[in-house]
Amino acid sequence: MTRIGFSSSFDHPLISRDTVECFHEFRKQGRLGFMELPRNDSLLNASLEMASRAASMGNTMLVCGIGGSSLGLRALLSALGTPSGRSVRVLESPDTRLLKGVVDTCDPRDTTLSVITKSGGTSETLSLFMKLHPWIGSDSRVFAVTDPERGDLRKLAADRGFNTLPVPPAVGGRYSVLSPVGLFPAAFAGIDVKAVLGGAAGVMDDFLENGPDSLAGRVTAAYLNHFHTHPVHVFMPYTDLLYDTALWFAQLWAESLGKARNLDGTPTCTGQTPLACRGPSDQHSLVQLFMEGPMDKMFTIVGETPPEKGRVVPGPYAAYPSMAFLEGKSPDELRSAEEEATASALSERGLPVCRLSIPSVSAEVMGAVFMLFQIATVLTGLALDVDPLDQPGVERGKILTFRAMGRAGF
Repeated sequence: MTRIGFSSSFDHPLISRDTVECFHEFRKQGRLGFMELPRNDSLLNASLEMASRAASMGNTMLVCGIGGSSLGLRALLSALGTPSGRSVRVLESPDTRLLKGVVDTCDPRDTTLSVITKSGGTSETLSLFMKLHPWIGSDSRVFAVTDPERGDLRKLAADRGFNTLPVPPAVGGRYSVLSPVGLFPAAFAGIDVKAVLGGAAGVMDDFLENGPDSLAGRVTAAYLNHFHTHPVHVFMPYTDLLYDTALWFAQLWAESLGKARNLDGTPTCTGQTPLACRGPSDQHSLVQLFMEGPMDKMFTIVGETPPEKGRVVPGPYAAYPSMAFLEGKSPDELRSAEEEATASALSERGLPVCRLSIPSVSAEVMGAVFMLFQIATVLTGLALDVDPLDQPGVERGKILTFRAMGRAGF
């Protein structure tokens, strides 16, 4: 398993065996499809084959998707870049100004269009797709990633002969990054998606073997310990490469655990607000609030293995105190020192701090991080007696949007 370290500034009990057994029961019922993805070779091979087909058609891919259909992909692209040299541009907001900027800078003859929506009916995604479909000019350049059988996008794809990939029915949108939703465009970008799945498999196997004592079990236990006492969860990676990963975590945590009813349907009011931050830049803004504001926040600080210290050699800045101490030291050393200092300062104030240490940002590490927080989120929901897989709270807004736009039946 990828070496990921975890520690907390406070003592806490392990999660219960009952919670782990409930997790396994959900899996037996076929509700945790994300757990089957790391070793689903057919989906992996289909994603790789489709990525190769797209690459033969052009060097740019436009991806229409939102929420669970975009955040995981954005996290992969931000962390790992585009090793193939090809460009992947993710379009989320139905904003014609942004759309014009894309169209004006892309050649449709060198571009493919991917539309990703599990349900096949996500309004924002379809609105963008419907504007770009005539522009792309060819159904053969369209790739649809959606439910294998249901939804209007699946029907349109069959009618028009689009290239298609399935999102397994048991895989929810915010748990879908390890499916073709994330792997297909990531493979087009040249990311080693096999390594991503390998990292995920390692964390999954650790949990299945060690339960409460696994990495996912220990993270869950720490998070549960302050879930109710500290209603804001600050997720703060000390590398900008992982800021989009913080945004991915925010959706996963908020949508999975903010619930009005328990598993048996009785009313409750459960949730913890995630706040994505970036270190060190937010030390110059939000940390003032964290240090002297309300004591209502817990923290996950993500850092890489500290770099080797540079050899200090006096240079031309010796006469300038604010610069002299930096001579011979790399920016990475400064970033690592700031990470340690922020974690220590928050702990000294009495705030609960969790530390996640990764060896470096890599494809394997990204897969491990995705699986770690997916398992931890489900475990947390089950321990809180809420369903971590549904999202009834977003449906009312959709209905009112349909009504405002004049959709038949609304």
